[in-house]
Amino acid sequence: MPRAWHLLLTFALSLVVLCGLIAWLQNVHIITANGMYKSIQAEPWIADPSRARLDPSNYLYFPLYGALCRLLDWLGIDRGVPWRQFAWLNAFFASLATVIVYAFVHRVTASARAAALAAAFHLGCGFVLLLSVISEDIMPGYTLVLGAMGLAGLWFDRPTHLRVALVGVLFTVGWLMEWRLLFPVLPALLVALALSPERPLRRVVLIGTLIVSIVVVAGIVQLWSERYPGAVGLHDILWTGKGVATGWAGLSWDKAWMMLSGVGNYFLIVGGWVDPLSAKRTAAPLIASAAIQAAILIAAVAALWPRRAEPRLRAIAIVFLGTLGAGQVLNLYAQPQDPQMQLNVMPWLAVAWALLLGALLPRSRGVAMALAVASLLPLVWNVGQLARFRGGDEAALKAVAALEQRFPPASTVFVYWGFEPITMWQYALWSRTWDWDGKPSDAKFKWIAIDAGAIRHPDWTAEQNAEVLKRDIDHALDRGYRVVVSDVWTWSLAELTGQLGALSAATRAPPIYRMLHDNYQARPVLNESTAGTFYELRRR
Repeated sequence: MPRAWHLLLTFALSLVVLCGLIAWLQNVHIITANGMYKSIQAEPWIADPSRARLDPSNYLYFPLYGALCRLLDWLGIDRGVPWRQFAWLNAFFASLATVIVYAFVHRVTASARAAALAAAFHLGCGFVLLLSVISEDIMPGYTLVLGAMGLAGLWFDRPTHLRVALVGVLFTVGWLMEWRLLFPVLPALLVALALSPERPLRRVVLIGTLIVSIVVVAGIVQLWSERYPGAVGLHDILWTGKGVATGWAGLSWDKAWMMLSGVGNYFLIVGGWVDPLSAKRTAAPLIASAAIQAAILIAAVAALWPRRAEPRLRAIAIVFLGTLGAGQVLNLYAQPQDPQMQLNVMPWLAVAWALLLGALLPRSRGVAMALAVASLLPLVWNVGQLARFRGGDEAALKAVAALEQRFPPASTVFVYWGFEPITMWQYALWSRTWDWDGKPSDAKFKWIAIDAGAIRHPDWTAEQNAEVLKRDIDHALDRGYRVVVSDVWTWSLAELTGQLGALSAATRAPPIYRMLHDNYQARPVLNESTAGTFYELRRR
């Protein structure tokens, strides 16, 4: 067992590194702006929890982060700015995850050196480091689920009802923070119990214990939640259907490129993380990152093959590689490029590296030094990549001010692709109103998103999608609004097709492209360094 001071030191070092990185970067919206929307959704939980509304897909997340933000307010840490507070809280939970990795590896290898290097390796992985220093919502749930996976790997070689129930409790509290964490891990836990070295009947009973513990914890949370608006029944807690029947769902060849992006960037951030086209342009470094990961797995299997009959080693392999397999099948259907979708699917990499460290570190001092350097290289590389985004939050605030001065919101309608980071800031600072999507409004932030139909209306035809977009633009012009469009106007048909491919909607590109360029003309009116170029849109 690791000593208590080892764990405390691991936590402290991790927290210092991550908090220092947050303060240095001054950008908690790197790659994804989802954390801003989550922080806005959490504001009622910060101001008045008794009247706040539960979210079925983040059932415990908002109550937890609302309470912790009130604590940060009391401490005077970014008081009243939850989108920054979320980053500090994520650093805290990520440091707990670092401790979990250290404790797990120390227990498996009985080596403090291997545990420390594996913990540093895990923290330095691209998406782990990214999600530890921005405001995205996955880190607390991931930390608890990672703890459950670690306990299952250590205990399911000799499972007892108490051990299985404890894993089930920790796992359930974790996925109740983020519902999608349920599916990649649950199949692996079930298979690990089904293949445990127990009598067949006892295996079935232990599987029942796991399922009962999950349902009981979810049921207790459901009873607790009945006092809050938005509370749902047990069935709806277990199945929220998040992301189903939207443009995110579906299978296509474009998803294969996005999978390469997700897997490659999980380890080494190299770019190409938004859409199939950007992944194709960054294919070489993404493939190199994936190849290094494959080499680590092959080397770990080769080093440990003589021990393949050990029950604990088998349990660890089933839990972590099973999660990889089940998770990537789910990701291929959803958003394989998304950092939070890859986070809890990929911890097998740190485990494989840890087992390799345990096997090779004792061989010689030279080998130990090489492995130590290799363990730290991902952290060094990924910090360098994140450094490119320094100062992004301040730059975005200045960009919004420039847009407001150049395009008075009362008289302007914006046409966006939909994923431009500046839209998040306008949404947060002007008026928290979504794009028109066929329903015009007179809010301060008036905007039309080209990707809205593909996301919200997967049942539409391509022609319907183009027609609704044209109707919204014409409505804005008929009402006398000035209509300005982002640099989505300059995209070629191939570019628009590739971008819509990320939403399983590539076939919608030709009608949308023709609708825009056959009916309207545009001239550049503003070039802002952060927000990009804007064009004034007029009828032909």
